[in-house]
Amino acid sequence: MPSPDIGAASARPLRDLIVVSDLHLGRGLDPRTKRYHRLEAFFYDEDFRTFCGWLRAEAARRGEPFTLVLNGDVFDLLRIEPDPARCEGRLERRFGPLPTPAVAARMVADILLGHPAFVEALVDVLAANHTVVLVSGNHDLELQWESVRDEVRRAVRGSLAARGASPDALARLSFESWFHYEPGRIWIEHGCQYDPENAFRYPLRGRLAGSPRAAEVAERDMPLGNFFQKYLYNAFGSITFIVPSSRANYRYFRYLLANQPRLLLRVARSQGLFLIQLLRRLARPPAPGWAREAEVAHSAELERLAERSGLGERLRAIDGLKYVGADAARAASGMLRQGAKLALGAIATAVLTIGVFTSASHAIDSLHMYFGWKALLSLGLDLTFAALATLALVTAAVRLPRDSPPRHIREAAERIAALLDVPIVTFGHTHDEVVAPIARASGGAWYFNTGTWLAVFTHDVLIPRERVQYTFLRVRGREGELLQWSAGRDRAMPVVLLEEDDAPPPPAEGDAAHPPAPGDEAPARRSA
Repeated sequence: MPSPDIGAASARPLRDLIVVSDLHLGRGLDPRTKRYHRLEAFFYDEDFRTFCGWLRAEAARRGEPFTLVLNGDVFDLLRIEPDPARCEGRLERRFGPLPTPAVAARMVADILLGHPAFVEALVDVLAANHTVVLVSGNHDLELQWESVRDEVRRAVRGSLAARGASPDALARLSFESWFHYEPGRIWIEHGCQYDPENAFRYPLRGRLAGSPRAAEVAERDMPLGNFFQKYLYNAFGSITFIVPSSRANYRYFRYLLANQPRLLLRVARSQGLFLIQLLRRLARPPAPGWAREAEVAHSAELERLAERSGLGERLRAIDGLKYVGADAARAASGMLRQGAKLALGAIATAVLTIGVFTSASHAIDSLHMYFGWKALLSLGLDLTFAALATLALVTAAVRLPRDSPPRHIREAAERIAALLDVPIVTFGHTHDEVVAPIARASGGAWYFNTGTWLAVFTHDVLIPRERVQYTFLRVRGREGELLQWSAGRDRAMPVVLLEEDDAPPPPAEGDAAHPPAPGDEAPARRSA
């Protein structure tokens, strides 16, 4: 949505924007045990509060307010431990209940209780006359529901009251179901809709809050990425990071196969029957009407946003860019069929291999030669088959897909920049920091991805950079810089990114992004 500044007089200076994404707060620190919950991934609350303090100090020095945009996956309602006391049935106790408005609100309340310093950081910003905007992502899509938002407001209101601050500061906290847009300047959204593994068919669900079908929509319209995070990856516990893509899945599998094979076997044994049961349930024909109700709710909210933002048909065109692959329900029957085909293929391969091996053994036995030569040929046959079997298993285990992120995301950013004529488009979601030029008819534009504040598991773990970079996008005027916050130095620094062979050329002189003014930090290097 346009910020309040956009509708004001054009002479008013643009409010600085600070964009952070993918914090993935879980249930945090358990106050009873003084330990973090098993699936917690965000341990940087105090650093985040110090970062917000630095932002406030910089704003006070410049005499300019700022807007802090938390661009999706701030709360992680997928990687979270179920509370057995609140669950019904074996599946719920193992995987947790489906996120109805009441369940999601309770989850967010638990998350905020476990991250008090994060709440205080938001209150510090609001109390200093700055603005905070929370945008929904694929791990916290439920942030569209008022009952969930009310839990955030309740936590902020309680902190404001405890410190005697004006309750008016709460009015500077706002929520966006999809995007934050400022005409002629920037488009901000989480970006999961352009990832085939993590796109929803009907992502706008605010109007489903009162529907009894909310849980069914959540189950039926669940991207594969969300499905595997909730029903498989959580079983590995704290050893795994958040999994944003299948590229990361292969890395984790290879690492676990080499270092934690017992854990792989234990998870396969404990989760296998539950997953098969769940896939069978999803493969069954759904109750009629859920898709129609979800589509109507999505379309109605889309119309409202199109009118409110002034984007009209352009917003409908952006909604049409979403790259929806097979969701969990549609893929369930395909997975079962594929599993059956793999099993039959494995049986056929085993039978063929045994037949060839047996025939070769009989052929060796029928040869008229000394016993020693037959023994040597038999040993060679055994070693050859063992080597081929080992090679096939190792190749299947360590073979990785291409390590570059899906191009759909950057292509979507380019289309959005052209549709809206904005010089900056920024997403999160992929956990990969990106600074890349994109085409725009009226001049160059830039696509930024703000990465994550979590530890990442990437191909570049050996390059001289920190595994955790507190990355953020700073926009002043119509120019953006991707930076990382250094808690030890108490200042912002360039993000460590490397040039890559297929990086697009930089924009021509005078395009959207310019060198920083004297005294400002250098922009991050380009990344493909």
